[in-house]
Amino acid sequence: MFYLLHLIFLSFVTRNFCVSAEQYPTVKNGQELLLCRKCGADVADSHYLFSKPSPGARKTEKQNLFGQQNVTVQTLVNPFGIKFDIVTAEKARCDNIGPDQGADSWFPGYSWRICACPHCGQHLGWTFEKTISNNVENDSSDNIKSFHGLILKNILGENFTDSLIMMPKMYKM
Repeated sequence: MFYLLHLIFLSFVTRNFCVSAEQYPTVKNGQELLLCRKCGADVADSHYLFSKPSPGARKTEKQNLFGQQNVTVQTLVNPFGIKFDIVTAEKARCDNIGPDQGADSWFPGYSWRICACPHCGQHLGWTFEKTISNNVENDSSDNIKSFHGLILKNILGENFTDSLIMMPKMYKM
């Protein structure tokens, strides 16, 4: 009897509360909020994603992410051999930690600082700011003064469809 009541309850729950990928709300106007994966704080808008190629990228590819098509994803490796898949954004809400660092920048002509979630302090990526240097020619076509490199594994879109929220097929009605 308990087993039967349990199955009826599961049927009610799966029918009324579970979300499948097909039913998940669509993104309005191709824009989606980017959230800190740790705490869910709003850190950016997908509208501000843009392509800023790094000459040091190990791999660059286009992906459909965050309600946008052809988002540039770059694989960058730091001096310690740690790989990061990043997207670049013109604007993001983050706390910049530490002084500007010019060494080991993935983007020549830009210094960097750690970009952390303003709510929980999670490392979201880096803020890059243009520097004036005699060693780097100023490219007049590159008028970007600052931007953010956001680590893909540390952010998620507001409309993410993760396997953890999907109900297994055996429970679907």
